[in-house]
Amino acid sequence: MRKYWLLILATMVLATAITGSFLASTNHKKIAGVIAPAVTQHPKVEKYEVPILMYHYIRNAEGENDLRKRLSVSPANFNLQMEYLKKQDYATIKLADLVDPDKKELSRIYFEKKKPIIFTFDDGYLDAYTEAFPTLKRYNFTGAFFIIRSYTDRALYLSQAQINEMQRAGMEIGSHTLTHPDLRKISINEQRKQIFDSKEDAITFCYPAGKYNSKTVSLAKEAGYLAAVTTKIGVVNETSDLLELPRVRVENVSPEVLLDKITYAKEYP
Repeated sequence: MRKYWLLILATMVLATAITGSFLASTNHKKIAGVIAPAVTQHPKVEKYEVPILMYHYIRNAEGENDLRKRLSVSPANFNLQMEYLKKQDYATIKLADLVDPDKKELSRIYFEKKKPIIFTFDDGYLDAYTEAFPTLKRYNFTGAFFIIRSYTDRALYLSQAQINEMQRAGMEIGSHTLTHPDLRKISINEQRKQIFDSKEDAITFCYPAGKYNSKTVSLAKEAGYLAAVTTKIGVVNETSDLLELPRVRVENVSPEVLLDKITYAKEYP
């Protein structure tokens, strides 16, 4: 009788081990000999709204002219804006995530009851590294930084080493042409050079000062950019043209006013 019960116990232990092994194999993927958790598949979101915020300088602009003041957000105010948007359940995605046909990142954020948002920084100023970058990391946000390639390593602009560090930390690096010209006023060959030669490994592009024409868009597509931003007011949705994405211009305003600007942009025709 004792042998009979021992046999039953051994059978149960074996069955449990086999079941556990099967469940493990269905919940994990083996990659290069290492067991890794499977990627969670969220229901694909079909309708969405994504505000893209447009920043330039993150600095104190006392004593500057009106234009430079309008393009500047103080470091203290930038921190308040990020803190407030975090509390409002916003979560960042990259511009490249808009291109993904499966919308994996968007679907994840909506599934987690968050609101997607994208932060962009034009021109590649030094304060993108000294001010914006550490603040974004503090709130677990990412940003897209559009670099004027010929200005890299100049005084008051990002160095290549800083750009590389930001990219390794998860920031998105896009092109803002070689020298920031008005693309409407130069020849097709000059446009081509500005758009193609500044690309490097970027897949996103920013039209300098929002000035471009239909040929510019065609060249951006030909160069292999998958998304491009403008200065047009609006919020991105599922019907937006990926090579003419609207944005929300940010000034040195309170977080509450910034949220009002986002709300207004959603209603913009």
